[in-house]
Amino acid sequence: MFLLATFLASAVTATSLAKLGCTTDTVHAGVSTNGTIRMNENPLLPFDSPMTDGFNSTVGEEWSFEAVSEDGKAGMGWMLSRGTIAGNPLAQRSVITIVWPNGTRYMESDFADVSTIQMCKDSTIGTWSNETSGMNWSFESSNDYSHTVVTIDSATIKGTITLDSLSPAVYPNGLVYPDSRGNALFAPYIYWAETVPVATTEVNLVVNGTPYTTKGIGGRERNWNSFNWASLSLTWNMLRATAGPYTLMAWVYTSKVDGQTYFTSMIMEGKEVVFRTQEREASTTSTFGSFDLAYGGAVHLTSDPSGEPLPPSKHTGYVLEMVDPEANKHWKFEIDYTQTVYLFPSSNVTRVGGFVGALKGGLVGGPQYLGRASGNVQDMI
Repeated sequence: MFLLATFLASAVTATSLAKLGCTTDTVHAGVSTNGTIRMNENPLLPFDSPMTDGFNSTVGEEWSFEAVSEDGKAGMGWMLSRGTIAGNPLAQRSVITIVWPNGTRYMESDFADVSTIQMCKDSTIGTWSNETSGMNWSFESSNDYSHTVVTIDSATIKGTITLDSLSPAVYPNGLVYPDSRGNALFAPYIYWAETVPVATTEVNLVVNGTPYTTKGIGGRERNWNSFNWASLSLTWNMLRATAGPYTLMAWVYTSKVDGQTYFTSMIMEGKEVVFRTQEREASTTSTFGSFDLAYGGAVHLTSDPSGEPLPPSKHTGYVLEMVDPEANKHWKFEIDYTQTVYLFPSSNVTRVGGFVGALKGGLVGGPQYLGRASGNVQDMI
């Protein structure tokens, strides 16, 4: 994504973009759209495209990323967003959270004046920039999502992050993009597209003069919502992982809107989805799964000692099971946290955390594999 990080909308005229066969979408901080704002529901629109036709005091969209080191001791999460987020209306925001192997953490939030999404034949380029501070975050992705490059250039952080996809882009119902049957609406007002469920990652950053360099796995996704996360969400647990021949994705989410719990899980081998379900109820004829909290591990999610103290998480990981009765296959994976990437309040009664972890598992009665995981959680304080 970031191979053309210097190819910014500010430096390219509309005429030259037209000549290149590109289109550009520019959003300035603080600019509100009058009237009804629509959320994209077209399953064939490329996942990196702008997914709203404007912004107001509640609408927001995000490009989110994660990475975990090969040894599971370091990890990070970062996000680029447009619109209202974390109490900041009509913002253009970047946020990054990092944990080093020794447990040292870093978190930074910055605001851009303008963001641009340039959509070309073979790639999509996103840029968030602030002329006053000099910050410039960008991503460039091939339009098959196989290769993404993120470039960060600010007063405090400089460097690049690359993601090379191991698995296909998928909708919440587990279908592979593009598919007219794909549905990005996961829960009430929550739209989600898993652009890169799992990828190999390489991180080369310098943070306030300190190197942060890792290789491992990670991924990235899109969200676009009519209302802010705090008003829509009660709790959730999300996971991406790899183990042996498998890459995994799972999300269980409880909505504040209707009180219902929504679930999806999938297993991929290479570019093929070999298992998918959105059902948690056991069945003898159709696929189902479970994504449960585990309590026997050594690492709990904890808040940064330098920030607001929060009680540690009660759980220490997960047990993920997926069953295909017709194929007579049952997969089981056990995940243990290995580091907290972040943990902070998301409302008066909830907190949101990021983790990296280790997992083991595979087909029950078959070969068992070790792997790495990353993800995030919202639970009650």
